[in-house]
Amino acid sequence: MTTTGRIIVVFAAAAGLVTLTVIAMHYLRPPEPTPPIPAPADVQTPSGPGAVAAGGAGAPVGSPGAAAGGGLPGAAADPKGGPAGAAGTLTGGPAPAPAGPGEVIADDGLALAASGRIVEAQRRLSEALRAGVDGPKGKAVREALVTLADRAQLSSARLPEDPYSKAYEVARGDSVTRIGQKFLITKELLMKLNGLASPGIAAGQQMKVVQGPVNVEISKGRHELQAWLGDICIRVCQVGIGKGNSTPEGTFVVKNKMINPPYQPQHKPKSEHRDGGAPDNPLGSRWIDIGNHYGIHGTIDPASIGRDVSEGCIRMHNKEVEELYDLVVLGGSKVTVKP
Repeated sequence: MTTTGRIIVVFAAAAGLVTLTVIAMHYLRPPEPTPPIPAPADVQTPSGPGAVAAGGAGAPVGSPGAAAGGGLPGAAADPKGGPAGAAGTLTGGPAPAPAGPGEVIADDGLALAASGRIVEAQRRLSEALRAGVDGPKGKAVREALVTLADRAQLSSARLPEDPYSKAYEVARGDSVTRIGQKFLITKELLMKLNGLASPGIAAGQQMKVVQGPVNVEISKGRHELQAWLGDICIRVCQVGIGKGNSTPEGTFVVKNKMINPPYQPQHKPKSEHRDGGAPDNPLGSRWIDIGNHYGIHGTIDPASIGRDVSEGCIRMHNKEVEELYDLVVLGGSKVTVKP
């Protein structure tokens, strides 16, 4: 072999050795160390109600204490997937209580009222009242029901969607008393609905009537009176009731009505009796008899409303009992007194 050939062989061998060395260094070098996993952040878990995490503060995702929806450490897992009570947990206060069924119905009714759907709103708000809505939302419901009734059943307007308001053409021989008896409403209400200053009417005259009767429900525990027209509550008032649970419970029928009633209790001396309309007559301006010497009446002591102070009767502010007097009918309206 010539000198040139030997040189070529030596260079080829050296190049192969270098290549093998590079390959060996790549595959045989020790693995790089795995970087350390950082410790979870130190989360301050509030000590308030509902703030304790199911698996402890800082539980890693995937552990039993982690939020099911990939939520925040320190938040108890919600079975629906997501941090339960996240707002209460992060702020340190308890999570807000879920709205009760009465409040949900009330929100629906108030929204209907705001959109001008009066009768639908009345029905939903009356449902909320039946469901026991209370507190600020309950106050809003009660005020809205009174306002809506003033725009519907107790106004001169006849809403097509209102099942209780009807148009009536006066027939020959009709009177406001006779028409009221036909629809179970008082002549006073009929005159108010039609803007009549006197009871005179003429055949062929168009009138608005309301299909009654108006019934009354009284809650002794709430000191509250509600007037109902079918399934719609049209009035809500505070009342005073009997001390020592002396107001009887049950359902009664209106037996008699009197304007400026005399005060003549049989168990008291005549010196304590008062004439009707006297400024110190404790019955006030109206009396609605429900039987057995019990009744709904006015008062000369407004501070007694909302308290247990009477001898068993239900007392109201004079202005409110005067309105109720014009709504309930003899022998037709029922008064139900509940605990």
